[in-house]
Amino acid sequence: MIGVTYSTGTSEQYELVANQPLLMQIEAMETGIIIKVANLSTSITFIIFQIHSQRLTLTLSLTNTYNYESTVKGNNIGLIYRVATPGSAAMVYLNNTHNATVDVLLAAFTYTANDPIPGGCSLEFPQEEAPYLKLQYSHVLTTVDFQLANLGISKDCEDSVTKNSLEYDIYLYFLKQNELGAEEYFSSLIKLLSIDSIQKFGRKIHSLHHSEKTSLAFSSYPRKGAAYAVVVRDTTLKTSAAYVPILSYSCDVIEGSTNSCADIGDVVGTVVTFLIGLLGLFMCFFGHRFFKTEMFFVGFLAMLAVSLPLFELGTQLSNEDVIVTGILLGVLSGMIWILVWVCLGIPVVSLLLTGGVLGYLFASLIFFTPFGSLDSLRNGVSYSMVFMSIILFLTAFLLPLNKLLSIAATSLVGSYSFTVSIDQFTRGSLSYIVLNSIRHGYNHFVEAFVYTPFQTNEIVLSVVWGILSISGAVFQVYRERNRPPFPPPPYRTWRTYVQATRELENSSDEESHDQEREPLIQSRLPAFLYGATVDAVTGERLLDARRQTL
Repeated sequence: MIGVTYSTGTSEQYELVANQPLLMQIEAMETGIIIKVANLSTSITFIIFQIHSQRLTLTLSLTNTYNYESTVKGNNIGLIYRVATPGSAAMVYLNNTHNATVDVLLAAFTYTANDPIPGGCSLEFPQEEAPYLKLQYSHVLTTVDFQLANLGISKDCEDSVTKNSLEYDIYLYFLKQNELGAEEYFSSLIKLLSIDSIQKFGRKIHSLHHSEKTSLAFSSYPRKGAAYAVVVRDTTLKTSAAYVPILSYSCDVIEGSTNSCADIGDVVGTVVTFLIGLLGLFMCFFGHRFFKTEMFFVGFLAMLAVSLPLFELGTQLSNEDVIVTGILLGVLSGMIWILVWVCLGIPVVSLLLTGGVLGYLFASLIFFTPFGSLDSLRNGVSYSMVFMSIILFLTAFLLPLNKLLSIAATSLVGSYSFTVSIDQFTRGSLSYIVLNSIRHGYNHFVEAFVYTPFQTNEIVLSVVWGILSISGAVFQVYRERNRPPFPPPPYRTWRTYVQATRELENSSDEESHDQEREPLIQSRLPAFLYGATVDAVTGERLLDARRQTL
């Protein structure tokens, strides 16, 4: 990186080498700075000047009067300079209006008449030619907007040749995890300045034509830096040009600001996740053995997944209030599901929700892979149908094998809950396996490109999750190998005991006692409904039950 600095009157002037970025500092309240590129080839027809600052906004203008139509302000900004005389120098003007020194990245990339002009057909941005991107974010969605390009020969933007010749490739690049420093910020942007480096380091996620929207939505991951780049290609002349990239953390890196990255997370959420993780670890190894606890666990998780997006979207509650409300409803749901088992005592009925929770996790895991990023799934109907089909298929497939379903669900879901509790403290991304599925309840999220950073931290925790899941399943299968498939249904056991006691008290002899217990119709329900636990008529256990503690 080469840069020459010298003073001209009251303003600083910086001479850049074309197509080479320059890192530098701009002093506090320094205005009227001239950024200049000289020694240009006569084939150069336009230059894209771009300025990048991590913390504070800067102002870039084509004129020293800073007219509205020729000026742009922001952190990742750029302007197109038209070279009027071949080989002449090009310059723009930069202002720092903050009472603080600002680290900046400067660059000037040159293009010829055959290259497309990024943002050359600007209709919504103030400039007629706007080569930069605009970004808005929330804790759920990040929206990136850009303007359509024009051909290098500056044809009419409505001309069919212009429209049909240009295609746009969208690229995404994730920064190193939890790296909020300036060094990582600027080194990541440098990788997305030129076309070659964008294609080398960026992840191409979509290509669009002129008929598609130039407003793109992405899933947000607070504190996880994501850089976005757009390359426009002229499919006729086989040339291309790059827009000015933009970078966001889905939070504000300035401490003390309204949406500061330092404030991400809350005490209530952290404590709840930790407690669920401990319960999940217990479920992983002992879930089937403690069947009532399993019923509470799946009832709690199912209600929590449903209630969180509903309360956050439909109410004005704070984040902590939403979590507390979801927890209370989850506890109530867990208690109700225990009562279902206590009163009915039919394993296949009680395991319906268990299968649903396991299916939900499995479907979320599938959509966490590149399969979930297919364009055909970025609409509500397709996504819902495929997602529900996965849940229903897995539940229906495992429901007849009810003991296996119980063990598989407790080991997989329990180990995931524990892994997520660790993931929370390492600020990883495994929690978004389920969170992204929950987010699909938010407006327009289904239309977003859902790509999640998967780096060293996620790889390690994925291995931990896999080991815990297998270990828990093997341990439970071994431990339960000589036990009845399910514990005796509490209500049916109590009812049988009461009936038997009354019969013994009221019977005069053994013959009349047997006759009173004899049913009129000897029909039996399928054994799998009760998990081969009790006789559907007499209520007696089919196996010699060993003593179980629930």
